[in-house]
Amino acid sequence: MTDRLKNARLALPDFSRLRDICASDSDSAVCTWTIVRRSDREEDEQRTRVTPEGLTIGHRFGNDICLSHPTVSGHHARVFALGDQLFLEDAGSTNGTLLNGRHVTSVETLHDGDVAQFGQVAFVIRRTEQQTTVADDFETQTFVSLVPEDAVLFEGFDRLLNRPDIDPYFQPVVTLGDVETIGYESLVRSSVQGLETPDKIFPIAVMRASEIRLSEVCRSEGLLSGIQMDPHSRFFLNTHAAELETPRLLESLKELRSDFPNLAIVLEIHEAAITSIRYLTELAALLNDLDIDLAYDDFGSGQARLVELFQVPPRYLKFDISFVRGLEEASLPYKTSIRTLLNMVHDLNVTALVEGVETQAQADICTDLGFDMAQGYFFGRPHPREFWLDAERASGRTAPLPVSKPQA
Repeated sequence: MTDRLKNARLALPDFSRLRDICASDSDSAVCTWTIVRRSDREEDEQRTRVTPEGLTIGHRFGNDICLSHPTVSGHHARVFALGDQLFLEDAGSTNGTLLNGRHVTSVETLHDGDVAQFGQVAFVIRRTEQQTTVADDFETQTFVSLVPEDAVLFEGFDRLLNRPDIDPYFQPVVTLGDVETIGYESLVRSSVQGLETPDKIFPIAVMRASEIRLSEVCRSEGLLSGIQMDPHSRFFLNTHAAELETPRLLESLKELRSDFPNLAIVLEIHEAAITSIRYLTELAALLNDLDIDLAYDDFGSGQARLVELFQVPPRYLKFDISFVRGLEEASLPYKTSIRTLLNMVHDLNVTALVEGVETQAQADICTDLGFDMAQGYFFGRPHPREFWLDAERASGRTAPLPVSKPQA
């Protein structure tokens, strides 16, 4: 058992006395945890109950859940229960484990409806509780299932796929030094209650096996709104991990370029999702033919993919927010290392873009270190198209706005 698991066990309350109390009561509740993989037909493809011993996940035989997928490590992760609580721990996998879109870096507590992603394979966490009333006659037993109100969210999600309720937000990308807005990252938002932000939308998409379709709709709606905001600007569009290494992504990009033949487009790929040099080379060639730039997103958030960077250089390399945090107090050797990395990036003719800049001091340090562009709350928070159009009209400009001070 790892030290982290030992510490997690010590930090939890002693459930033994609680079990004794429950056993002596006339009512008892039994909690069951299940992890569910969804098929492309939105049906349960794999449903596994969590045993008292827990479950191991990986592609090697001997795991409780054996996943034959190139992004899944031999021993990828572990799920285990303590009392009525369920926990998730990554086992040092190559491509990482995500919980509701966040990287798992320590033991995480799981809740009903959470989405755990092992490489590019996603599972939904399900918790049911059966409450039994003990009586002389077995027929008096009642069972209560605690299930979230998915039906309402599913209805709202279906509206999102039909586009009217998707409301793209845009965050400016600026050049450091002269602080000129050169483009915007398109970020998905919606007006559906309970599905306002990506961390709420995409878990439902995974449950419906519709994350690829949703990602395509978000890109299309982002450009449709963006072209009305500024047809001369550049728009950074996101991808979902489930799309990568699939022929459908290539086809959807062709359709996107056909629908928006003159817009400047940048396609962002998360570094953790890059697993095949061969596919990445094919994707880069297609993007070049379509006049779409390639960006590697969140570089440095996990395992830095230097091999891919050298073999298939992108147009933009977006450095993760972790590079910015603590820059004001960073040591000279740390800053020297970043400069060295940036020199290597520039030698590849790649533009270095840093994310998460929130203060003037951070902007100044990033400029001094050699970053070319930046994105963050200091230069502008994400806002809908109408906000940026109003700002443009207020300035009397029709070209992209320079950003000289933080936006509210």
